[in-house]
Amino acid sequence: MVERNALWSAIADRFRNKLERPSYDNFIQPARLAQFDASKHTAVIEVPNELSRDRWLKTYAKEFTTFAFETNQMLLANIEVRVVEPVVDLIEEIEKNDNPDLQRQAVLKHGNNLDPKYIFDTFVVGATNQLAYGAALAVSEGSLEYNPLLLYGGVGLGKTHLMQATGNNALLNDPNQKVLYVTSEQFTNDFISAVRNGTTEKLREEYRNADLLLVDDVQFLSGKESTQQEFFHTFNDILGHSGRIVMTSDRLPKDIPDLEDRLVSRFQWGLSVDINKPDFETRIAILLEMSEKENIEVDRNVIEFIAKQVDSNVRELEGVFKRVAVISKFDSGVKATIDDATKILAELDIAQKSEVTIGFIQETVAKFFNISVADLKGKKRNKEIVIPRQIAMYLSRELTDNSLPNIGREFGGKDHTTVMHATEKISNNLEKNSPLQKNIAILKKQISGE
Repeated sequence: MVERNALWSAIADRFRNKLERPSYDNFIQPARLAQFDASKHTAVIEVPNELSRDRWLKTYAKEFTTFAFETNQMLLANIEVRVVEPVVDLIEEIEKNDNPDLQRQAVLKHGNNLDPKYIFDTFVVGATNQLAYGAALAVSEGSLEYNPLLLYGGVGLGKTHLMQATGNNALLNDPNQKVLYVTSEQFTNDFISAVRNGTTEKLREEYRNADLLLVDDVQFLSGKESTQQEFFHTFNDILGHSGRIVMTSDRLPKDIPDLEDRLVSRFQWGLSVDINKPDFETRIAILLEMSEKENIEVDRNVIEFIAKQVDSNVRELEGVFKRVAVISKFDSGVKATIDDATKILAELDIAQKSEVTIGFIQETVAKFFNISVADLKGKKRNKEIVIPRQIAMYLSRELTDNSLPNIGREFGGKDHTTVMHATEKISNNLEKNSPLQKNIAILKKQISGE
C-alpha cells in the first residue's frame, strides 16, 4: 500500500519539474495531501486560502490525478480541495509584529500584500456596481482598455473588495506576473523611509516594475507634493511598459484638493467608475450570500426587513446581519425575528425607516403643484404637468428602491427611457436652478416626514 507522504512527495516533484517557480511556491508548496483512499479512489487536498482552492479546482486537481497514476498506478476519480487556515509559527509572528521592517520585508518578498478572501465570486453584483465589476474583471484578465481604472464612491461600498479581487484574479490567471497592492498611505511611508535611508532606487524598482499596481484611497495623496511627484513618475513608468493601474478614491480626481493637475489628468486617462449604495434587490442578495456563507438560516422576512432599513453601505449591512445571526447561531432552534432586528437597529443607533412608496410620492407632488395624480400618470404634455411629472419620477428614483421599469409602470406605463430622461433632466437642472432646488428640498421633507 502506498504511504500518503510518499505519494504526495512523488506528485509534488512532478509539479516542481513542470511548473514555473512562482506557481509552485504559491500553489503547490503550501498545499498538503490530507487524506486518500485507494479503494474508494478519493483524495482530499488542503490549501491555505480560497485563491489556492480556485487554482487547484481549475487546473491542478486534474494534473494531480494524472501524476498519481503515472507515479503509483493510483486511480483517483474524486478530488476534494478544502481551505484550511495555516498554523502560524508563534515565535516568528511575534518577532514580525515587533519589527516593522520585517513586516514590510514580508510584503515585498511576497510581492502583492493581497488578502485572498477578496475574490470576484463573493462580490455581489447589482445595478449600482455592475459597470465597476465588469471593468475590474476585464483588467484582471489583462485588458488595457480601462487603464488606469479608478473606482470611486463612499465608505463601505466594496471598492477595496473589488480592487483586491482584481489582483487575486490576475494572479489566478498568471501567477508569474508581479501584482502589488498598497494604500496611498503605505506608498507615502515607503517613499519617506526610502528617502531617509537612501534606498529610493530600490523603492522604484519595487513599484515601477509592477505588472499590476493597486492603490487604495488615492485621495490621501492630497497636499503631499513630493509623494505626488514620485507617484507621477511611477504611474508613467508602469503605463510605459504596458502595466495596469487600478485606484480607489472617495471622489473624482478633479474634486481632490491639492492634487497636481498633471496627476488629475493622468488619473482621467482611463475609466472612472462610481460605486453607489446598493439598491434593495442587491442588499437582499448580499444578506442571502452572507447567510449561505455563514451557514446560518435567517427567515426571508427578516432579511427583507434589514435590507429596507439599512441602505447606507455594505459594511453597515454586514454589521447588522452579524448581530442578528448570533441569535440563530448560539440559541439552538431559535430564529431571529423582526422584533430582534428592530432592537439591534436601535442598539446600533440606526433609525428605523418607514417605507416610501411611489404612490405617496405622486400624491405629495400632485398636492404641492395643485394638480391631480391622474395628470402625473397621464399623457398631457403641457409644461404645468410635465415638470411635476419629471420631479415625481426623479423623487421616485431617489427615495425608493424601485427600478426604472417599475417606476415607468407606476406612471401610466411609461417606458424606462422616459423615466431615465426625466431623472437626468431634473438632476442636471438642480445644479443651476435655485427655485428647483428649494422645491425638491421641501418635497423631500414632506415625503420623509421630517
